[in-house]
Amino acid sequence: MFNASTAKKSRTGRRGKAAMVAALGLGMVAAPFALAAPAQAAGTSYACSVTPLRPVFAGHNSSGVKLVDYQIQVHCNSDRYINITQERWEEDDWPNGDDHLGTSYFSRHLNQYSGTVTIHNVRTLVDGEIGNEEIYQKVSFQEGSNGVWSPYTGWYYSGVTSMSN
Repeated sequence: MFNASTAKKSRTGRRGKAAMVAALGLGMVAAPFALAAPAQAAGTSYACSVTPLRPVFAGHNSSGVKLVDYQIQVHCNSDRYINITQERWEEDDWPNGDDHLGTSYFSRHLNQYSGTVTIHNVRTLVDGEIGNEEIYQKVSFQEGSNGVWSPYTGWYYSGVTSMSN
C-alpha cells in the first residue's frame, strides 16, 4: 500500500514537472516579443503597423493661409482592412490644455504587396495664439480580416512641429 501511494506521487510529480517545463518553454518564446513591444515607434496591432508622422508645411492655399500635411504611414503584412481615427492637436503649456483642432477617419484595404502607404491629410494651419503653433497628431486604429475586427488600439502620438502663423 505504501508503494502504491509512492507511485502515485511520482506520476503526479512528473506531470507537474512536464507542465512547468512547457510553461517555461512558452515563456522563453514569448519573452522576446513582450520585451520588444515598447521599443517600436509605430503602433502595431496584429498584421499592420501605423505611424503618425510629425506634421509638415505643405504650402499655402489660394487665400495665402499656410497648409499642414498630417501624414500617417501604414504597412500590413497580410490581407487586411484598416480603420484609422486621427486627431489633430495644438500643444499648449500648463496650465492651459492642448487645443483639439479636428478629427478625421480613414479606411484602407492593404496587403503584403501594398508596401508602406502614406495617407496625407492636408489642413489649414489654425491661428490660435500669438507666436508659433505647436501642432501634432495622434492616431488609433483597428484592423479586420474576413469580417472579424480587432478592438481599436490606444493612441499613438507624432512628434510636435512648431510652425509660425
